Amino acid sequence: MRNKKRHVNNRRRVRGIPGRAPTARESRQIHIKEAKLRAAVLRLRTLERKGNVATEEDRDECFREVRRLAITPNGLISSAFRTILWPFLLGLLSMKQNVRAISGENVKTEHRDAALIEKDVERSLWHYDVLKRLKETERLSKRRALKNIILSVLNANTTLFYFQGYHDVVSVFLLTLGNSMDTMRAVQVISETYQREPMRSGFEQVMDTTRLLFPLLDAADELLFRHLQASGVEPFFALPWMITWFSHQLKRFEDVARLFDLFLVTHPLFSLYVSAGVLLEARETILCCECDFGTMHGMLSKLPLTMDIEKVIARALVLFHQKPPEQLRRDSEMLADSGNQNMYFQYPFRYQPWLSLTKPMLKNVPPLPPRQSR
Repeated sequence: MRNKKRHVNNRRRVRGIPGRAPTARESRQIHIKEAKLRAAVLRLRTLERKGNVATEEDRDECFREVRRLAITPNGLISSAFRTILWPFLLGLLSMKQNVRAISGENVKTEHRDAALIEKDVERSLWHYDVLKRLKETERLSKRRALKNIILSVLNANTTLFYFQGYHDVVSVFLLTLGNSMDTMRAVQVISETYQREPMRSGFEQVMDTTRLLFPLLDAADELLFRHLQASGVEPFFALPWMITWFSHQLKRFEDVARLFDLFLVTHPLFSLYVSAGVLLEARETILCCECDFGTMHGMLSKLPLTMDIEKVIARALVLFHQKPPEQLRRDSEMLADSGNQNMYFQYPFRYQPWLSLTKPMLKNVPPLPPRQSR
């Protein structure tokens, strides 16, 4: 019975192909990584005790190690580590003066989008695997917390506009960090930085940014791009992937949290690269699909459900170094006028003082394949 229980727990922790149990080698790698994460947490706590005495080099070394652990297979492993490391990555431990504190008491229920928020929250906290056996009283309690966090953040900054799918993003922080002040502050930081563009009054710049997916794909795989282009689909099937960080599409919560680990240590446009990675990983499926708009669009929208998370991330990381955001922006004329105001390109953010933030995450990345003659 004990062995069976261990086997079930292991299945929950494997990223990649749904339902696949880990090999002995993968289990060893997880144990090794847990030890490294514990060491990173100890180093972080040492920095906290030092306070202002800690040097920039000390903080940068800590960030560099956390980033390395976040981008490599299995990410930050579990909520036990994420509850400590996500706030650090959002500047909530060492730079509290840059984050407006939000009180969870006496939350204002009035808001221009209150009715829409209420409807979305009522339908929320169902689709993740970890919520299937949740008691209804617990679900209702979490929904109240979710609504309070959303309203607190939006009322604290009236320039932020709610969008459908935002509640999915917030729910990931709620389920990972719990119903706490840190969660509210983490959501506020995300909303004012990484999620700033979809939270404007209009989606124009989000749409423009999503259009960069096909030029990126064209640079990586010209044949795949041409096939998609011939079907008549536009890249907006990936817009929900980008603005919700795949939290609306995926069912396994560990996969969602794994991607959040990645997005919190990378460029705000990295969700675009992961979207391209999804397409590249599904290359054969796409090329075999009928070149018809309806058929192609329906198939593309379901791709995240069957993707191998780690393979997609690996492709995205390589592509990010082969065609960095600024180069992608320069090669495209779409964002020539709006780029200076587009938060997808305002990086690093003010709460990210780490010297290594903009340095390469990978070494010896091969160049993009040569283009075919048109």
